[in-house]
Amino acid sequence: MPRIEPQKPDQTFNRSRERQREVLAYLKEHGPQPYDVLSGHFDPNRTADFQAVLRELIQWKFIDKGTDSYMTVSITAAGIARLGLKDI
Repeated sequence: MPRIEPQKPDQTFNRSRERQREVLAYLKEHGPQPYDVLSGHFDPNRTADFQAVLRELIQWKFIDKGTDSYMTVSITAAGIARLGLKDI
């Protein structure tokens, strides 16, 4: 049986950046989305990896998570500006 090597930190970091860009692009195109819809779209298995991506985007104020019952997630002006940069 082949051995699976753990990912190197830079591979994990780059994948996280790709996921962040995907989330920002999705929100820019589709508008605000309920948290569960967004989570189900990007992470149907509900792993903790996607939650970390959202936490980072919220921390950097690239997205907002609403306080309504659906916890609606929307992209901010900073998120749109960041999406325009190549090295997110």
